[in-house]
Amino acid sequence: MLRKLFLITVALFFVGCEDQLEKEPDFISENVVFEDEGLTESYIADLYLSMNFQEVQGFGTIGIGLFAAAGAEHINFANWQYPNSSYRRQYTEATGPGPLDRWPYENIRNMNVLLRDLPNSTTLSETYKRAKLAEVRFLRAYEYFELVRRFGGVPLITKVQEVDDPEEELFPARKTEKEIYDFIYEELNDILPDLSEQRTGAEGRVDRYTALMLQSRAMLYAASIANFGEVQLNGIVGIPGGEANGYYQKSYDASKEVMESNLFALVDTDPDKAQNFASLFLNEGLGNPEIIFAERFEPFIKGHSLDWLANPDGLGLEWNSNFPVLYDFVEFFDFTDGRTGKGISRDDLTLDNEWDASDFFGNRDPRFVASVFYPETIWKDQKIYFHSSTLLGDGTLVTDRNTILTKPSGEQIPAAAAARNVRNTALLARKRLDPTNIATQSENSGQDFFVFRYAETMLNLAEAAFYLGNTEEALAMVNNIRTRAGMPLRTVITEDFIRQERQVELAFEEQRYWDLIRWRIATEVLGNVRTKGLVFRYNLETDTYNITLKNAEPEMRQFGEERYYLPFGLDRLADNPNLVQNPGY
Repeated sequence: MLRKLFLITVALFFVGCEDQLEKEPDFISENVVFEDEGLTESYIADLYLSMNFQEVQGFGTIGIGLFAAAGAEHINFANWQYPNSSYRRQYTEATGPGPLDRWPYENIRNMNVLLRDLPNSTTLSETYKRAKLAEVRFLRAYEYFELVRRFGGVPLITKVQEVDDPEEELFPARKTEKEIYDFIYEELNDILPDLSEQRTGAEGRVDRYTALMLQSRAMLYAASIANFGEVQLNGIVGIPGGEANGYYQKSYDASKEVMESNLFALVDTDPDKAQNFASLFLNEGLGNPEIIFAERFEPFIKGHSLDWLANPDGLGLEWNSNFPVLYDFVEFFDFTDGRTGKGISRDDLTLDNEWDASDFFGNRDPRFVASVFYPETIWKDQKIYFHSSTLLGDGTLVTDRNTILTKPSGEQIPAAAAARNVRNTALLARKRLDPTNIATQSENSGQDFFVFRYAETMLNLAEAAFYLGNTEEALAMVNNIRTRAGMPLRTVITEDFIRQERQVELAFEEQRYWDLIRWRIATEVLGNVRTKGLVFRYNLETDTYNITLKNAEPEMRQFGEERYYLPFGLDRLADNPNLVQNPGY
């Protein structure tokens, strides 16, 4: 059944057409919608709204933290918040896929309606119809990509199902994982000639380069599954290893075409590398040459709550400090002088050692400085603190956060930081926050979500080139990104260096969890792991910190081999008797 459109659109349409449609019902039938360009655009706009490119579900759009929590980048402030349940819950046939689920067949059906009916329009031009068909076929391919990376092979439905269809069409069996990835590739190949070669992706509408980027990403995933995964259930999950190079080549070719368009570039305009990186995510639209495709947001119209949720405590905000960053992830950020981020032994994090915050944190990769709040970060013209106590020169320990002390320099400092800042990990996610937004309520943030940006293009190409044997090109891509970041150049390229660069550059951008899945290293990174936070004790006399470790979460994380694919719940299996359960459940 055709979905109802926006009420305003419906009302305006029928006011203008009342004489011709005196007795039409209160919805718009398909024989009207796709004869009118305005109604067709409204229909497609509704499809975009249903895409959920960025996770923003839950009270106050708290789901923004979902994939970072699942991928052990940061957690959410409280265990009741559903992003934390993504790793704390049990994954079984009885419990189903939980918050990581995505089963967008209703949206796919609505796409199939347009793909069936728009070609029959007698009033819209053929050029217009081809462009819109291509746009919606991209959206459908993207939905299948979201499905395949969660479940492996899934039912492939490309026509509108009707109640009198044969049973095998009403209850379709799962295709193989390879067939779904091949469908995505071929769909995107078919529509490339009909998509705009002008940049519209930065403004939220699919163009040629958006489709190429989905090819680049999806084919890299397929290559990884073939390279590192295991074929099970006769190919319903897994891809034969011999297919890996073919998929790497397809990913490489798509990335290369985006680069050779010369329409995109890494933003590198501010000599302050941390500020340059931070401002990248606040510069929206066509003026930002790094954006390939963005999901557009507008406060209160289609807003989210990132600033309301993520600003540190102590700024007078109703809610705050919601995304504590795990120290395990901090260790991926190296230092600008070439020291590795993991070079500080955890055994040295004791009350016997003192650390300068500007070295321990401020001299790390500028992308860390731009992405994480740490002790004495300057934010909104004030310092943000994370220490739980202050040690005085006479050995007295002060824990009262209302007590103000004076440093030897004359600067004043609270004896203890605001309560929510010190809880969990004593580090907070900063990336994408807008320092000009006072964020006094939910859904009043409007930062766009960059679904595809040029840095990913280069990272995708680097990874594909590496496995295809072109190590020099892989090294050049990684060093281009490191140059922009202000980090020392690599002299050699390795699998670990490529993976580290990707995790650092794309931190908190809903990428790491899926990368750990496709690389098949989630069992070691996320399994049997007790993630860590920090405790800071400030020393007033020496202006340094004692830094110790604490458990960031109440129990160890678990991630078994079966979790590389999510389970189907009992209700979904009951709905389709031909839906075979994934291995291990």
